[in-house]
Amino acid sequence: MPNAKLRYSPSIRARLMLLVLACILPATLLAVILIYYDYQSAYADFVQNAMATARSNAMGVDQEFIALEATLIGFSSTNRLSRDNLKFLDTQARKLAVRQKIFNVVMEDASGQQLFNTFAPYGSPLPREDDSQSLRFLRTHDQTFISSVFSGPVTKKWMTAVGIPSKTIDGQWVALTATLTVERFSAILQQQHYPEYWITSIVDRGGRVVARSVDIERYIGTEINPQAMKLMLNKSEAAFETQAFDGTPMLAVMVRAANSGWTVAIGIPLNQLKVDMWRKLWSLVLATVVILGVGLLFAWKIGTKIRNSMRGLIEPALALGSGKPVKFVSNGVREADEVSEALVNAWDMLQHAQYQATHDVLTGIGNRAMFHAFLERELAAADRAHGTLSVLYLDLDNFKPINDTYGHAIGDKLLIEASLRLTSQLRKSDIAARLGGDEFAIVLSGGIDETAFVAEKLSRLMSQPYLIEGNELFAEASIGTATYPECGRSIDSLLAAADKAMYRAKTMRKKARKS
Repeated sequence: MPNAKLRYSPSIRARLMLLVLACILPATLLAVILIYYDYQSAYADFVQNAMATARSNAMGVDQEFIALEATLIGFSSTNRLSRDNLKFLDTQARKLAVRQKIFNVVMEDASGQQLFNTFAPYGSPLPREDDSQSLRFLRTHDQTFISSVFSGPVTKKWMTAVGIPSKTIDGQWVALTATLTVERFSAILQQQHYPEYWITSIVDRGGRVVARSVDIERYIGTEINPQAMKLMLNKSEAAFETQAFDGTPMLAVMVRAANSGWTVAIGIPLNQLKVDMWRKLWSLVLATVVILGVGLLFAWKIGTKIRNSMRGLIEPALALGSGKPVKFVSNGVREADEVSEALVNAWDMLQHAQYQATHDVLTGIGNRAMFHAFLERELAAADRAHGTLSVLYLDLDNFKPINDTYGHAIGDKLLIEASLRLTSQLRKSDIAARLGGDEFAIVLSGGIDETAFVAEKLSRLMSQPYLIEGNELFAEASIGTATYPECGRSIDSLLAAADKAMYRAKTMRKKARKS
């Protein structure tokens, strides 16, 4: 049983006390540990601080592109995009380029023909590039394109471009592209006050240097080494040891920007981290190697045990999060076992809460929440498949007099019997729910004819008497139907239409009784 295992499992506190005892050995051991810890702290501090800085810089890179994308979207939405309006658009684009420090703005159609280009005088002949990388991407994906760094064929400046797809007022597809010089990204690095010896680079998706905190003119456009390239392609963040362009061993971190896919890399020469450590360590290592080995052996074993115990909680926690059953597993540490048992209890409570949240307590069929969720899914599926579905709204006639005359216990049994009659006529793909009181609703997949057939069957079935505790009770159902999409395209509109139809049916039934 889990409780018995909990009683005999050692606590995390006891294991940590043993770990502390293993670490506070003679002063010589402590000195070695402190020296090594000093190096590891410097190593970890660099990774942590550089990673935070790289994330901030990566956000800055993305913000540049997002701002430029928003500028192009704003230009396309506030101006009348049309072939008949090119001169005005060219003028507005030139003003925009000046305000936003954009090198040039180009609009081209789906064939690659440039309609205006702020780099060239308006009216001058413009080229047609029907097979450019940006145009292929925009036509294929119909979403924002961000280029890698390239050298302008005329200006010989290093640049990058952002393009968005758009539509003219007559519905023709066009692309708006803005080109930036890489100085904008160099400005991001210049605004930072990096510690001494830090070297920061911004790299495009192709692995070429866009901006660098030092020697930018020397290395711009240069590809990073294969090791860094592989990490950049496979990981969004990484810390690793590598070599700089000049062969210097480096400790580096890199962070890939989420939106643009560009990467910010920050490095520091490894020698800067190791000089002090080696000077202190070698003076003590010969005298303390045996003690250090014993202490680290104890710490390693204890730490491994605690680590494995904590990792044993990952699988049940993930199972709970994904809605899968959770089983108790002893991890060998009391506190970890208590958490494991709590996860099992949480699973049981979650199952119970989910059932209560979606089912009517009295009848056991779906409640209003389940009905709305089911109808929402079915409407989305019908909309995608251009299908039909129907909503039936039912109200039990004469229920209130029965409830008042015979009591709530009889009334509850009548509601339970009514729900059983309803569900007996439905397919697995349909659903019945109690919305409240004596009101029920049904979702049927199918058209008008099938709905009318089911409604007629239900009407005959519900008109039959209820035999409850020796009483023969009559509670016919007034049924209103509404079909998607004829009667509405939303939950509220369908329910409103079915409700009105139900009241019309109820009124007609009353008139029929009087006549």
